[in-house]
Amino acid sequence: MRPRAALAAAIAGVFVFAGQLSQALLSNGAPSSSFLETLQRTEKPGEVGALPSLQIPIAEYLHDHAPWLLLTFFIQGLGSFALAYALTFLAAATKARRAAFPKIALYLPVVGGVLAGVSAFGRGIGRALDVSHFLDGSRTVESAKDIGLGGLSLVSEVVYYPASLALAAGIVMVSLQAMRAGLLTKFLAIVGVIVGALQVIQIVPLPLVQAYWFLALAVLFWGRRPGGVPPAWRTGREEPWPTAQEVAAARAKQRGAAKPAPEPVPAGAGPDPASSKRKRKRRH
Repeated sequence: MRPRAALAAAIAGVFVFAGQLSQALLSNGAPSSSFLETLQRTEKPGEVGALPSLQIPIAEYLHDHAPWLLLTFFIQGLGSFALAYALTFLAAATKARRAAFPKIALYLPVVGGVLAGVSAFGRGIGRALDVSHFLDGSRTVESAKDIGLGGLSLVSEVVYYPASLALAAGIVMVSLQAMRAGLLTKFLAIVGVIVGALQVIQIVPLPLVQAYWFLALAVLFWGRRPGGVPPAWRTGREEPWPTAQEVAAARAKQRGAAKPAPEPVPAGAGPDPASSKRKRKRRH
């Protein structure tokens, strides 16, 4: 199953990054309204909510690019499905080697990943429907408030947050347990914890760290990791990484073994009598 898990991890890395990058490019190309223009409209007579919305050009832009908008969300959804498969495989491999593996860590990745993928599909379709309803309606300031608040959009947003929390908890737990079983290096486990945190707290707009970790998992699953695959993948049992004290003791042992032994002194060899007399004369 490792080749399929490697393919799933690679798809997750590429699709999650490509989906968010495409959304960023689509947003950058959309027209925008100035804050000054918005303030000037408040001085006009009549109710502001009945005025034509400044969001009309943006809505028309999204409507014209609806296939592209849907594709970005669908790519993200497929990436979440692939991530659920890859993490569940790693969790199952860890559980087979580690008796202390918590059962909930086996279900969190698949539940969180699948729900996140379904939420991405729903958000994309809901956003397209909301924009279409706005353009077919009065196009006023009041009706523009409903964009993103349609039934499907709201349900998708409600599902998204618990799905992200479940997926984040699953990534953190599986990373730490896999490291203790010897399936992940300490570096990859630490990066996995960071990726879990970034599922909830998005610091940078593009998932660079997430994509790197997913692709690193793909290389590991495929058996192409530089430096070799951790022993636990070959032995099928738990192979804990050595502690800092054990590493220091092993290095000290290696230095002791590499230290050259003193050359043996031939029997009967002793100090030269003439040199001893010269030393005594110098002292006097």
